[in-house]
Amino acid sequence: MSPIACVVAADAALRDSVAAVLVRLGAGVRTFGSGQEFLASLAMAAPACVIADSQLPDMAGLTLLKELRARGLKVPTILLASEADINGAVTAMRAGAIDVIEKPYIDRALALQVAPLLGLDARDV
Repeated sequence: MSPIACVVAADAALRDSVAAVLVRLGAGVRTFGSGQEFLASLAMAAPACVIADSQLPDMAGLTLLKELRARGLKVPTILLASEADINGAVTAMRAGAIDVIEKPYIDRALALQVAPLLGLDARDV
């Protein structure tokens, strides 16, 4: 069974774009339109990694990250941000994010960051 990566973003086009990169890596993908929807799914199984938009309709990506930590889940998390904000990126990293990628992100950058988290090879992406 493929490792599961969860994509959390309100924008369907963004979710689909990120999911396509992950599928090309060979990952299993689950997508969610809100932070609460994603958090509710954690009762079933914790993902191998999370890629979350920094701006969700019901909470900020940073809030989602902090909620994961509060639940004792140290799932590798990457936030997608709309602007290169040094202070925001530093805050996210201190809260436990492993990276902050600026939207529109480059598919290759995302693939290179996620592949090792899932034990996959990003050479062909």
